[in-house]
Amino acid sequence: MQERKRPMPVGIEDFKKLVQGEYYFVDKTRFIRDLLDFQTEVTLITRPRRFGKTLTLSMLQYFFALENAEENRKLFAGLDIEKAGTQYMREQGTRPVVFLTIKEVQAGKFSGMMAKLSEVLRKLYGQMEYLKDSESLSEQDRDYFMAVLNKAGTEENLQFALANLMGMLEKHHGKKPVLLLDEYDAPILSAWENGYYKEGIDFMRGFLGSALKTNPSLYFAVLTGVTRVSKESIFSGLNNLKVCSVLSDAYCDIFGFTQEEAARLMEECGVGDKMPELKRWYDGYRFGSAEIYNPWSVIRYIDEGCKCQPYWMNTSGNSILKDLLRRVDTRRHKELQGLVQGKTATGTGMPSS
Repeated sequence: MQERKRPMPVGIEDFKKLVQGEYYFVDKTRFIRDLLDFQTEVTLITRPRRFGKTLTLSMLQYFFALENAEENRKLFAGLDIEKAGTQYMREQGTRPVVFLTIKEVQAGKFSGMMAKLSEVLRKLYGQMEYLKDSESLSEQDRDYFMAVLNKAGTEENLQFALANLMGMLEKHHGKKPVLLLDEYDAPILSAWENGYYKEGIDFMRGFLGSALKTNPSLYFAVLTGVTRVSKESIFSGLNNLKVCSVLSDAYCDIFGFTQEEAARLMEECGVGDKMPELKRWYDGYRFGSAEIYNPWSVIRYIDEGCKCQPYWMNTSGNSILKDLLRRVDTRRHKELQGLVQGKTATGTGMPSS
């Protein structure tokens, strides 16, 4: 086994740190090209945990953000998006970007969820504190901005925090912002598991709906999550939504490593001879038409000297799955047993949240 020349990006979720730290990484910047080509206003992508969702949204932030545009442009030198053509690189550094992750907004009670969300929004507004002095904003805008910044906003105020921030950014910069929302479903799953689902879903419907459905300041949005919360319950009336689940071909090879990408990474790390073993252990997913390796497991496998372990184990909770399984009837239970035995099932009718 050859000695690696660069470190493996274990736990790295910041694209700039990944590139500047000279880690080994798989180039997924073609995702930017595809987003620009498809021009979908709202894209929701659902994938399991540890498949690089946060890192991918970080990549989008560094590409589109107005701030430090010239410095950020260097991050994409020699990567696929730069090679794709000048028409794509012209979009680099041209937009205000709102990047929000709410995966930590989980609590045992609704009041706890709101307290955590208020703090997350305070930090988000704090990143754009220059807006409080913007001459492009009205006095009412600035008052609202300071209320969120000082955690003085009411529950009703906070439902419009994303939409209002995007409106203020458009007024200040004269350009519609990009919204990147990571783990959008974390508060909803927490609400389900802790018994305040109705309160949680009612709030999140307004929080997301005002930002995505009735927001004239939106350029485009990309949302990621683990599950698809049913359109009827939270995305009602959102006709500009493109859902890319694990069954969709759209962006099927962006999250996780393809066979070719995994093989190339192994060769670069000097362990190409271990590819058959890697395939036996970690080639376990199919997204749309793509055969996909779990990136967390591959990275950990290489970093641990090619030691085979179930690295993905215990990286995600499954309490909601247990709850749903308790609700299935006898017929659906038999269908699920058939799936475990390698059979197929269509439309098992699992309850939707």
